[in-house]
Amino acid sequence: MTIALTVQPRVQREKWSLYWKESMMTKTDILDPVVLNVDEKKTKVADVLQMVSAKMSWPAKQDLLRLEGFEEPWELCVFNGKECMEDQTLADCGISRDNNTVTTVRKVLVAEGWQIKTGGVDDSDTDEDDF
Repeated sequence: MTIALTVQPRVQREKWSLYWKESMMTKTDILDPVVLNVDEKKTKVADVLQMVSAKMSWPAKQDLLRLEGFEEPWELCVFNGKECMEDQTLADCGISRDNNTVTTVRKVLVAEGWQIKTGGVDDSDTDEDDF
């Protein structure tokens, strides 16, 4: 049976310290809700996460750069305060026609304490002369 699933997407930005290898600050952005027509008995949570990612034009999670020390999942889905596992169907999570709102979270890492070298004229290596 097809239901109109309301998804409340969130982007959780983690300011990730390359030195400490942990999050130094977190900021969560609340995005506009998305409505997906899905079959709660056949659709898995991973399918919903993929649909939301496509609607938001986010890169695929396997293409994201995992910084050293970050071992959490890139995405998660929460229903009534409990995380739904990606291999569960929506019905397994308790989602039904009457109770059909979930919150999804996409994590984004913002590296702190590094600089990208482009090979340009302005790039330089640290030498003893620089101190």
